[in-house]
Amino acid sequence: MSAHARHRSTAVAATTIAGLLLAACSIAGGGTTDPPGDRARARPVEASAAVAEPSASPDGADGSARRVDPRLGGLEVGFGEFAITLEAEEIRPGPVTFVIRNGGALVHGFEIEGEGGGGDHSGHGSGELKLEGPEFGPNDVVRIRANLPPGVYELECFVADHDELGMRATLIVRPGAPLVREQPAPGRTGAVSVVGFAFSPDRIEVAPGTEVSWRNDDPTPHTVTADDGSFDSGTLESGDGFSFRFDGPGTYRYACSIHPAMRGTVRVT
Repeated sequence: MSAHARHRSTAVAATTIAGLLLAACSIAGGGTTDPPGDRARARPVEASAAVAEPSASPDGADGSARRVDPRLGGLEVGFGEFAITLEAEEIRPGPVTFVIRNGGALVHGFEIEGEGGGGDHSGHGSGELKLEGPEFGPNDVVRIRANLPPGVYELECFVADHDELGMRATLIVRPGAPLVREQPAPGRTGAVSVVGFAFSPDRIEVAPGTEVSWRNDDPTPHTVTADDGSFDSGTLESGDGFSFRFDGPGTYRYACSIHPAMRGTVRVT
């Protein structure tokens, strides 16, 4: 991939699959070289395209957990050092909005291509599709809309050697791809998942005396570290957990010390 291609500020389709719709996108506020501390909150970027969002596809009429199309509301893609996480590894064909969040401390770049180019990911291969988004910094959010036909697609970070360090993932698009269990709305819960380079939910409210637990469901290490030093999980490898009891009322803010853009809040009332 040429230096010129890697530093464009618009998303470009090098080759088009029939039926694929791609849109230009840019980083809100412009630029990607601000220090991480200057990026207070995620800044969404909406790419416009004439494609409809998928409708809800609930299952479980017998009272079991409701299941929905993972494309509904946008397919979450997490970028961080050094991995890419997908809300779902398989989706159904049709319109999809990739919601790409940089939860890391470095600048990254989104690229997707259809497999079939002989394994050449340098930007000069003969794959059926190649799309490159803009570079985006810590806390940035990029939205890219597309209409994907069935196939196997590889997502990766095109910056430097980030793909070789592990920032790549495979997305399968096929009819009948499984629906996913709908996530409950955030509330007075004592459980937080660390997934997609984010704390989910990132804000919870609990009663005094509640023990809050965190579980690392990402493939990379994270920490749960209070801003005021009142609690610190240490390094949590994938699958590890951490719990802390909140006895006194107050607002407790925390972050991942490895990926400072990942932040959360526990409110005790």
